[in-house]
Amino acid sequence: MNAILEVVDLQVAYGKIRAVKGISFSVGEGQLVSLIGTNGAGKTTTLRTVSGLLSPTGGTISFQGRRIDNMPAHHIVELGIAHVPEGRHIFPRMSVEENLLLGAYARKGQHLGADLARVFELFPVLQERRKQAAGTFSGGEQQMLAIGRALMSGPRLLMLDEPSMGLSPIIMARIMDTLTELRERGTTILLVEQNAQAALELADYGHVLEIGRITLSDTGANLLGNAEVRKAYLGED
Repeated sequence: MNAILEVVDLQVAYGKIRAVKGISFSVGEGQLVSLIGTNGAGKTTTLRTVSGLLSPTGGTISFQGRRIDNMPAHHIVELGIAHVPEGRHIFPRMSVEENLLLGAYARKGQHLGADLARVFELFPVLQERRKQAAGTFSGGEQQMLAIGRALMSGPRLLMLDEPSMGLSPIIMARIMDTLTELRERGTTILLVEQNAQAALELADYGHVLEIGRITLSDTGANLLGNAEVRKAYLGED
């Protein structure tokens, strides 16, 4: 499968602290790839570096064969990478529809009606309350809005950081079902998720990060059946 994203020997530091210590992985066109690991393993740092919010201290990042490391974040969005950050970061005083349209800011001059319709099909509550202030939404509804906003950019690669954080089991299942549906529609997804069970059940391929390094890589199914992974991340003896 052709790789849409290739990360080679990526290194990222906060001052003298090395958060990512030379990791390499790829994401194939149409795949869902999961990164799992404990807090501080470097998962969020990796996504923030791919999206241009952080600059690497070493290694390369290529998207569709083009180097993007050290490229400004807004140019990376224009190339087709959308990032749903941890904590959602919606604009609470703006309406749902205004938040969604902001997600398409780089697509000036394009007709967005069909894209809005697709987002509303995925998340009907957004259409029902499109004029409502986003800050009045529940956590789960805000997560739906954050994903919808990212989809409005028309991404070739959708990156999500902890989309289930703070959500009830029912809403978490709804979000995971949506990611499955997006993958079935051909969206390529890079997922960081604390819930290892959910992440690996979805993943075509997965990587385990520990203290800034990838320690294990395999298909999602194989990682889910790995005794060490189950003991470390699924709480099994």
